[in-house]
Amino acid sequence: MLTELKKFDIKVKKINSWNLTYCQKALVVYPLNLKELKDIIKILKKKKKTFIIKTGECSYDSKSILFDDNGIVVSLKNFNKIIKLNKKKEILSVESGAKISEVIYFLKRKNLTLYSVPGGEHVSIGGAVSANVIGKDSSKLVASFGDSIKNLKIISYQGVVKRLKNNSKEFLTYIGSFGMSGIILEATIKTKKMVSNNLLVETKILENIKEIESELKKKSEYKYIQVDPFFRKKNFAIAFNGTSIKNFKNNYKRKNLRPNILEVLLFKVASLFINSITWKIFYNIFFTINRNKKYLVDIHNFHYSSKYKHMIPLICKNGLIDYEISIQKNFNRLFMEIQKFITDNRLAPIYIIVKKLFKSKKRFFYSFNTNAYAIAISFNLKDLNNIKKERFEKLLKKRKLLLNLSKTDSKFIEKTKEICSKENKVFMSLYKKMLINRKYEISG
Repeated sequence: MLTELKKFDIKVKKINSWNLTYCQKALVVYPLNLKELKDIIKILKKKKKTFIIKTGECSYDSKSILFDDNGIVVSLKNFNKIIKLNKKKEILSVESGAKISEVIYFLKRKNLTLYSVPGGEHVSIGGAVSANVIGKDSSKLVASFGDSIKNLKIISYQGVVKRLKNNSKEFLTYIGSFGMSGIILEATIKTKKMVSNNLLVETKILENIKEIESELKKKSEYKYIQVDPFFRKKNFAIAFNGTSIKNFKNNYKRKNLRPNILEVLLFKVASLFINSITWKIFYNIFFTINRNKKYLVDIHNFHYSSKYKHMIPLICKNGLIDYEISIQKNFNRLFMEIQKFITDNRLAPIYIIVKKLFKSKKRFFYSFNTNAYAIAISFNLKDLNNIKKERFEKLLKKRKLLLNLSKTDSKFIEKTKEICSKENKVFMSLYKKMLINRKYEISG
């Protein structure tokens, strides 16, 4: 441990990616305020120590893992205040360490909510900006989280604090920059009025790929489709549509999203019995329970429907490998090719989710730059061995399919070479180190 850091709140912690593909012990320092953060940056820069920002603990793969075992993790968990809500203008100012799930709960009581809410209950505001996340309500108006940001307060790696308006060029470099431009301190965000705290959720069974495409073309406030990983006609896919509904009392309690020790243990025990047969049984039950239903749900509980969903990596001992593939044209044909690969290789994905994507209004550092369909696929890392992984990625590259950078460790665009100057390499994580050589077509 650096002696200079002992005066700060610092702990040795085991850190890992959400999907458990990477894990390591690291020193984590928790600055209490901006002055401490400035001092920490100054010390780390002087000592040429690698560091990363890791706050919300929802990052995939190596985005929140150090490539240097002697590096430092800086957590902004103490930067979690909701600064100001202008209800008339529907604008919220909030610190970057605040969890989006907490912000949603706060806004709900004011009959407001955020645009493009990600599904992870531990995603921080700063993480959502840095990855430019998308949500179930992606639309032409607000395609991604960055489209709702009015301005940012940042601190550069030289210790300079700035406030950036959304019409400035520098602002664009922070949306989707994965921490390479600097550290986000605060965000001022455009919120939206809620018709009601309640959503009417309707589910619909779909029998084939054509029905998936047809369903996604229909307008809906919130929509996503879950596909049976075994592609059985009876349970091929299920669409979830959420619509705000008036004139119903909201009597729903806030869900507890923290798993207890017993629940974690049960998931680890379950991992001993997970195979293609038990997974087929699980998906049969899942489709039976959710078949053609209508039910009311609180908007907060809709976004964070189940804590168990976020414990999925526990049933895969070696972790998950995730892809979010963007298909602009020929959705049916390309989906069928992906389906054929999965079937021919006898793979049983943990989940397959399909959503509609829209092009962002502005050219952010990273965002989906096209209207398209997104297919999120998660494999058990044990099942997708290196040979199958290479074949699958070769298929994606051959078909020129775009990958969502927030869910994959694919190599990045050439522009990264300009950003990762010799000085900034001091602060590169393992993830950022992997970005330099181009390999795939990456959206943005």
